[in-house]
Amino acid sequence: MIQKIIYYTLKNYCRIAVWFYFSRWQIHKLSPIPDGPVIFVANHQNAFLDAILMICSMQRAPWSLTRANVFDKPLAKKFLTTIQMLPVYRFRDGFSTLRKNDKMIDSCVNILSEGKSILIFGEGNHNYHYYLRDLQKGFARIALAAEEKYSWKLGVKIVPVGIQYDSHDDFRAPVLVTFGNPILVNNHVEPAKTNQENLDILLRKTADELKTLILNINPDQYEERVAYLKANRQQKKDLVEQLKSDQAMVDQYQPTGSLHAIKKHTKSRWANPIFIYQYINHLIPGLIIHWVLKNKVSDPQFTGSLKYVLGMVLSPIFYLIQTGVFFAISGSALISGIYFLSLPISVILRR
Repeated sequence: MIQKIIYYTLKNYCRIAVWFYFSRWQIHKLSPIPDGPVIFVANHQNAFLDAILMICSMQRAPWSLTRANVFDKPLAKKFLTTIQMLPVYRFRDGFSTLRKNDKMIDSCVNILSEGKSILIFGEGNHNYHYYLRDLQKGFARIALAAEEKYSWKLGVKIVPVGIQYDSHDDFRAPVLVTFGNPILVNNHVEPAKTNQENLDILLRKTADELKTLILNINPDQYEERVAYLKANRQQKKDLVEQLKSDQAMVDQYQPTGSLHAIKKHTKSRWANPIFIYQYINHLIPGLIIHWVLKNKVSDPQFTGSLKYVLGMVLSPIFYLIQTGVFFAISGSALISGIYFLSLPISVILRR
């Protein structure tokens, strides 16, 4: 019971923070998210922010698989287990540790047998590029192990999920989370086939579905294609339509040898009084976040994730401090309350 309270309290707070961090957070479902044993398989572009987005975008409470080294300290292990995370061992953790993944797979099979769900990032690690890399076998091994243990009658489904960031690092950029059509494992594999054949079938089917849910730019001439998209992109209000437009734009790219991105001029944010108000009142936590990112972060692909987490922690603290100072100066509880409410509202209205 205590574990559930902690999990759902943290999930709901993270959901509020997601709403503030992104200017638009759109969830699109090609089919209803199924009940019963489900493995959610998503692309991975933005460190742990991907997992937060996934969990906050659905009502289900999946167990998430993450790299084993974050479980090294007992306190971290206890907390991560409380928020339903399981360790995955990689070659870099030492070849001998890979055998521990058998225990992880057994744990996942037990979770699925109870009708619960699992979240896995199929590519294995994060990467900023807008394309799907080769999927690792982990999720397919878990699905096959679960079905085999229960005589191919468990009904495990794989749900591909595409996360599409307009910007991986920028605060108040839009993001789209798309849940694809469920893949019923038993409809695509056969007990008579070899394990490798069934693994390949699930990997190929899941990858094909995922590629339709994201901007999947061909790695060949990647930079040229990105430049072409930036130069010709048509802005859409709906993020599903935006993704379709971007996909079509990239697909129609033809090499010319002389393409340069066009710099589009936009109205300065400093002409917007709401932006100025928001900037001034969030200056101190903003400077702290900037210092941490500049001096403590070696992997730039953690930038967006750390901006989100640091903002989630620091903003309410400084809201209370600044409101207390405002009350000490004004002496008015009413005006101070209005000032306090204006702080998060200025973030929502920021452009």
